Amino acid sequence: MLKPLVKRSALTLLGSVIVLFVLCAAPTRTPTKDGIVYGVADGQQLTMDYYAPKGDGIHPIVIIIHGGGYHGGTSKSDSEAYVADFLAPAGYAVFSINYRVAPRYPYPCMVLDAQRAVRFIRYHAKDWNADPNRIALVGGSAGGFLSNMVGLKNDGGDPTAPDPVDRESAKAQAVVSLFAQSSFEFVPLNADVHRFLDPLIAKEGQKAAIRDASPITYVSADDPPFLEILGDQDEYIPFQEAVNLQVALHKLHVRCDIIKIPGGKHGTWGWNKIPGVPDWEREMTEWLNVRLNHKGPIGEGIRPRIAARAN
Repeated sequence: MLKPLVKRSALTLLGSVIVLFVLCAAPTRTPTKDGIVYGVADGQQLTMDYYAPKGDGIHPIVIIIHGGGYHGGTSKSDSEAYVADFLAPAGYAVFSINYRVAPRYPYPCMVLDAQRAVRFIRYHAKDWNADPNRIALVGGSAGGFLSNMVGLKNDGGDPTAPDPVDRESAKAQAVVSLFAQSSFEFVPLNADVHRFLDPLIAKEGQKAAIRDASPITYVSADDPPFLEILGDQDEYIPFQEAVNLQVALHKLHVRCDIIKIPGGKHGTWGWNKIPGVPDWEREMTEWLNVRLNHKGPIGEGIRPRIAARAN
């Protein structure tokens, strides 16, 4: 009787492993359309992915800007593209963009690319049944820096540009930055940042270059509302970066809210495994709904919380 019991136990164990794998495996994220060209820079196409919104009506727009240390990442990078999983079901027209990266394309190339994406999506908004006057930027890490920079620079369009897209404004109506730098002044310049800023440093000197490339430099009373989401155990971005930007914006009476992830590291991947983690996805969606005057169902696509097992 021993052999059948061993066989049955093995099968039971195998079944448990399969079930556990299915529960823990990340769902496949498939854009409604990918590879959409939003511009051409230095002879290369700039592309983005589109996630169609759920529901009827004219939809607000969210533009996701991926991270990658200023030299890597793609529009499908999971830590940032994850927000498409819960914002598209909530009724947002979601776009996740690619951009040129360092060291071949240092500052300000990727800033210009992100601004071009805003202009392109605004110009073509009606093609996606979306509202060009309700655009939010959502970026993480280097993409959070870009969201901060584009949101704070508030660049208008060039009325004399031959390309009608370039006549559009790059202004956003809301910005969400995840684990993002607001300044290079108080954080040591690591190898990733040097790839990004060294040409500017060589041209202007370090002090002037840091000021030029720091989002907080461009804070003004005309800025859109900001939401910053950051873990207090982030390995790369001190929590003070979020506080500094909030203080600067509040001085000019611009709304800036912070969601702290206690114990949170850099990236959203493991946040759902932290005991008692805030419902930051729901809070973020509710915050965007208020800022962009939108109503939609909240909850679908949010990663389930994995409670820590007692020993």
